[in-house]
Amino acid sequence: MTAIYRTAACVLVLLCIGAAGYGQDFSRREEIAIFRLSYYGQPVFSPPAGVEVRIVGRRGSLTVSVRGTGNPQYDQLFERAFGAVDEQIRSVFINLGRFSVIGMDQRLTQDSVSDFISVLSDYQFEQQDLPDAVLLGQQAFTEADFRALSGGFIVVIPSVSWYDLRRLEDGRFRADIEASFTFVDVQNRETFSQFFVSTSGVSANASEAVRDAVDSIAPELSFRVRAMDRFRIRTGILDVDGRDVIIEFGRNMGLRPGEEYAIVADRVLPNGRIVTAETGLVVVREVQNDVSYARVLYARPGARVGDQLREVPRRGVEAQLYFDLMTDGVTSLAYLIGLRAVPSRGFFAGRPYAAFEIPIRSGQPTGGLPMNVVIGGEWNLLVGRIRLTPSGGIGLGGGIAPGDDQPRFYASHIGAIARMTGSLLVTRDILVSVQTGYGLWADLTGRDDSYGGLIVGAAVIFK
Repeated sequence: MTAIYRTAACVLVLLCIGAAGYGQDFSRREEIAIFRLSYYGQPVFSPPAGVEVRIVGRRGSLTVSVRGTGNPQYDQLFERAFGAVDEQIRSVFINLGRFSVIGMDQRLTQDSVSDFISVLSDYQFEQQDLPDAVLLGQQAFTEADFRALSGGFIVVIPSVSWYDLRRLEDGRFRADIEASFTFVDVQNRETFSQFFVSTSGVSANASEAVRDAVDSIAPELSFRVRAMDRFRIRTGILDVDGRDVIIEFGRNMGLRPGEEYAIVADRVLPNGRIVTAETGLVVVREVQNDVSYARVLYARPGARVGDQLREVPRRGVEAQLYFDLMTDGVTSLAYLIGLRAVPSRGFFAGRPYAAFEIPIRSGQPTGGLPMNVVIGGEWNLLVGRIRLTPSGGIGLGGGIAPGDDQPRFYASHIGAIARMTGSLLVTRDILVSVQTGYGLWADLTGRDDSYGGLIVGAAVIFK
């Protein structure tokens, strides 16, 4: 009889686990076709405001906006710089790991999207014969192109909606770019999302300013795609081991250390409506091919096998605003107001950092803005909501002095800093911390202006 009870208990446990796992929702790899970036309209002359070209065809009319700076030299810089943008955009989707990507050779503008969907619908659902080539905007599509997209693809149409390059009063160049990204569900024949990415670059060289603006597109695009609800990773807890959990997916879906996933659960309201609530948070610490290991930061009532997880998209850099007091207890006293940037996506325990701080102290040279620039590393020990972080760095101190033409930086100190920080996760996105340590800034000017000592301070950390 005892054996029967034991067998029944095992069957009941397996049924419970199976039921929990059955309720989990897992993401799947999306098939995406990415068109080339369109930037029609770089004028070879200086238009008064803008030029519009109207194309009339059997399916209706199409208006293409011609935009640019009006300066032929600047617009040529733009066209040359954008030669590598297509690969950058495709690399973003490939490196995210959650997509199967194919590249299209055509370029489509925003105005051509509706015509593209209409023609694709005629071919896919009405089985209409197509001519040898279909002209959409300034691009020709063959039947083979539409056949390649006739499955369950999502089509991504990137386009430059604004570009400007101008010289500033101080002689430097500023480039501003706004790119739109339109997402089309081929199977449902609809545009389900569109967003704009605006970037800028400033440099003494015009081509470098444009390049800086172009290079800033990729990281912002990566965040915006991960933040889309349709592309946000949905996974679940497969096993629990103390403070760690094993979750479905690893490198096969592009998971990276440092990424965070919320534990979510459905709740039925008295009126019968179902809402989803976050009950916990985990952070990925190790990624394998098919599974990943994550540390539980908090969970109510606790992390369990079968819990649903949903990606918490972040830009990948923590911003730490801190205020420190540094003193040797005798003659040296300095207040440090700083901002520390720490990359989080791709890192777990060990992470590099860079900091910019303004020292305020008695006896420091007057004139200009004093500043210290510090680079270093930290190691994080996570225990629930508590984070213990020893860190160290080296830096260069000085300031920005006003000049005749433009401000210039001068170096006056070299320093080293060691800290121990204790942080508490007060919300999903914010930590508060206290820190202590020791720092020393040695004078380089021969004025015997070194300072340093014991550090005590506090910080607010935004994920």
